[in-house]
Amino acid sequence: MNDITLAHLSDLHLAHDGLRFPTWALLNKRMTSQLSWRRKRRFLHVDTVLESLVTDIRAMTPDAVALTGDLTNLGLAVECRRAASWVSARLPQQTAIIPGNHDMLVRAPWGTTLGLWKPWMAARPDDFPFVRRIGPLALIGVNSACPTPWFSAAGRIGAAQATRLTDILHETGREGAFRVVMIHHPPVPGIVSRRKALLDGGLFATAIARAGAELVLHGHSHRSGLSSLPGPTATVPVLGIASASMLARGQERMAAWHHIRIARTGRGYAAEIRRRLVVPGLPVQELPPWRFDVYRLP
Repeated sequence: MNDITLAHLSDLHLAHDGLRFPTWALLNKRMTSQLSWRRKRRFLHVDTVLESLVTDIRAMTPDAVALTGDLTNLGLAVECRRAASWVSARLPQQTAIIPGNHDMLVRAPWGTTLGLWKPWMAARPDDFPFVRRIGPLALIGVNSACPTPWFSAAGRIGAAQATRLTDILHETGREGAFRVVMIHHPPVPGIVSRRKALLDGGLFATAIARAGAELVLHGHSHRSGLSSLPGPTATVPVLGIASASMLARGQERMAAWHHIRIARTGRGYAAEIRRRLVVPGLPVQELPPWRFDVYRLP
């Protein structure tokens, strides 16, 4: 079997300036997000940064892409349509997407919003977690996004989804897959404040502890970093990535993506992860690789 490569990016926050939508659509929690966008965020999330990053991803020709949420800013239907067109035009067919909190700021008809992303995501809200298989790779998409009160960016997965996640992890583990779990909110305490946290993170951690996984990917924090969760036989790496459109200084917050190479070995798998930092007009900076082995297969 040849190596398989996976690209991980997150938090696109595609600019919605110029998109037409009714004023009444902002008469809810979206109002504060729109105010934040106009005052600050539109100067931080820059489409030219994102385009440079995606150009780099395409040049590396990954076999699959994991996009861990926040494609939009307000979760408007017009934004979701634009995001679907963007993904279709720029990312490989083998792309898996999960929603972020900005994509579900308020309750909205699924069919005209996130349902437009069904080529790359669960077709219905009750279909999470979903699984995308690409060779030995199992991309498992968990939905932590849900409408929350004003000034909260927290998430939940719920008991039913946690139970299904455990079952899926057991099943794909028995099949010998390299299991990559995608979730928007960081599942490790302390990465973000409680206002932005995964409020029932214990459910997620229990699923990982019982069934295991090879890697967990998240976004939301707008910071790149590595942490871990206990698994049944070994710790499970938890990898966060900064916003793909962020114009920032410093390696933690600078726009970046992960290039993940997975190879089968005689005892399981070997994984190599490289973070690639992107600034428009400058050469892409690649940090030294981080490698780990998975000794799990019989």
